[in-house]
Amino acid sequence: MSRIGIMGGTFNPIHVGHIKIADSAYKQYELDEVWFMPNHIPAYKSNIDIVSGTDRLNMVNIAISAYPYFKSSDYELKREGKTYTYETLSLLKQYYPTDDFFFIMGADSLFYFDKWVKPDVIVANAEILVASRNDKGLDALNDKIKQLDDIFGGQHFHIITCDNVECSSSILREYIRNTEPEEGLITEQNAYIKKYLDDDVYDYIINQNLYKNH
Repeated sequence: MSRIGIMGGTFNPIHVGHIKIADSAYKQYELDEVWFMPNHIPAYKSNIDIVSGTDRLNMVNIAISAYPYFKSSDYELKREGKTYTYETLSLLKQYYPTDDFFFIMGADSLFYFDKWVKPDVIVANAEILVASRNDKGLDALNDKIKQLDDIFGGQHFHIITCDNVECSSSILREYIRNTEPEEGLITEQNAYIKKYLDDDVYDYIINQNLYKNH
């Protein structure tokens, strides 16, 4: 029996905030592994600004290479059409019935969790680990957790204690699109990229000319 964290997302691109949350969840909840699982076509997003699944998976593999307890999964990328968390977790539980799953999400997602498709199925197949954010106070987060536990019965939601990382994949895409790497030149935009994006992931983005035409 293994304790497996599921870190879903578009990872467009993956950044240090994703890594920090997953690492904190791994350590705090004594997980055996964390699986990074890029979405195929997220049900809640347009795919206009999303690079290929192959590129996103490659970036994940680069970003997690230093962490032996992090794994990548192309499970959702192989599925056709839009993907829903309840379907993914239900199928994973069927394939790995003796393992315990922990679905990792941000606080912003938790506040809309009861509006997700079949949230009851999600909590039936995984514990929910929630990373707090500075703009979502702990009091409000705990109140929402209590409300959701009352709705779904039991204690399914748990807070990940970790340093907040004010990083956005959309801002990274914008800065990459609007800047060119220049040796020795430090601007606000490329300083942001340097701070929040793994160097090798950034090299991959530049070499593959990603986000320039999105």
